[in-house]
Amino acid sequence: MKKHSLLFLLGCLCASPLPALAGAASAEAVTKAAADAPRVLIGQLDDALLATMKQAKSLGYAGRYRNLAPTIGRTYDFSAVAGLVLGPHWTRFTPAQQQEFIAALTDYTVATYVARFDGYAGERFSIKSVQSLRSDRAVVYTVLTESDGTVHRLDYLMQSTGGQWRIVNVVADGVSDLALKHAEFTHLLDAQGFPGLIAGLKRYTARLAREAH
Repeated sequence: MKKHSLLFLLGCLCASPLPALAGAASAEAVTKAAADAPRVLIGQLDDALLATMKQAKSLGYAGRYRNLAPTIGRTYDFSAVAGLVLGPHWTRFTPAQQQEFIAALTDYTVATYVARFDGYAGERFSIKSVQSLRSDRAVVYTVLTESDGTVHRLDYLMQSTGGQWRIVNVVADGVSDLALKHAEFTHLLDAQGFPGLIAGLKRYTARLAREAH
């Protein structure tokens, strides 16, 4: 698995064709309230994950999905993620196709969280720092510590659109989720077209549900 640096990710974002992401903006100081907003949002996600992990067995896959879907839905900017993942392909979709892809991507993302966070054995999340890249961009650096002391880095790239901070990428132990999805989904799209892309996403989601504990 190829590792992608945060610099690579930022390059992808700066080159994005989406209006909300395009163009350079001069760096400027942000207010304390604005600087705290990304930290608060990630703290809410961590709390929801931890609470669900502690009840994982009794909730089952469907219960964990119900618990996590609302939080993930409001912490991710799936419209921005979709555009970044598909690059130039995105603007060629009809509005109906864009909405269909966003829905499938959202479902797949929630299913991935539900499948991965399927139990609790003393793990804990902690937010280490927040780096403000510019007025509408920040990185929240967090760690997930397992009960045996193993530490995993989870760096959340955040973007503010219309005053609302949302996640646009997660870099887990140095691996960019956005870069992985870009490689996988554009391959599907190039090979099988839009119907194949949607069918592939739904197939991945169904497999996660089928194999989940």
